Amino acid sequence: MMPIILLTIVSIILNKLGLILVPNLLKEGDLITENYKGQQIPVGYGLLFGLNMLIILVMGSLLGYYPIFQVQSLISLILVMSFVGILDDTIGRKDNQGFGGHFKALLVKGKLTTGTIKAIFSCFIVFFINFYSYDDWNNVIINTLVILLTTNFINLLDLRPGRALKVTLIFLITILLTNPNDYLLVIPMVITVLFSLPFDLNAGGMMGDVGANVLGVIIGFLLISSFDLYLRIIIMFLLILIHLYTENYSLSTLIKNNKVLNYFDQLGRTN
Repeated sequence: MMPIILLTIVSIILNKLGLILVPNLLKEGDLITENYKGQQIPVGYGLLFGLNMLIILVMGSLLGYYPIFQVQSLISLILVMSFVGILDDTIGRKDNQGFGGHFKALLVKGKLTTGTIKAIFSCFIVFFINFYSYDDWNNVIINTLVILLTTNFINLLDLRPGRALKVTLIFLITILLTNPNDYLLVIPMVITVLFSLPFDLNAGGMMGDVGANVLGVIIGFLLISSFDLYLRIIIMFLLILIHLYTENYSLSTLIKNNKVLNYFDQLGRTN
């Protein structure tokens, strides 16, 4: 059986089961939150993104589909980002937003937030992984920033149903078209996004930080493995500009006030 056929079948099975089992698990664990419309829905169904990809990566590496060095790095990133995401979804508070808000809480108020833990812990681990994966500082620093900023960017988008998944899908399709060699990694993620999108758009649940983190870190990993240094530098600066903007302004307001972005944002969403 061709690798892509097997990975596609396994991905479909995992997603069909995951979208039933994981939301039920969250409800039983009372992991319920209020969305932007005031509805009570399970939070953290994005746990299935990490679980699915871990199974795919382990199975794919055992069958020789993925280089072991690639799998080791990506599995480590997924585990780390899943951990800090679960931490944020279960005991985190949303009253300190943005990098500035979290570090202000720590430095001014002496208050440790899960956002601060996430920022510090993920910085160290992502840097550590890149330090031992690349032999020059340019790649280490730029790749670390691209992964971290991409991860947080997907988090920033996850404020309305389907928004983060739509942008993730655009990233994945772009990567697939520009670097077809990574199709064995990209296709399982595309399947996950396509299965999750209707559930998310219909406000069946919130992916939570655990989901947004995993989507972001996988996209970041694919970006650094697919594009040359100069293009990664451009991506890094674009992400920095977006983050600087969101420290003072609302991304949701920007999207709402732009006809094209708002149309894309509303596409498929139930009222």
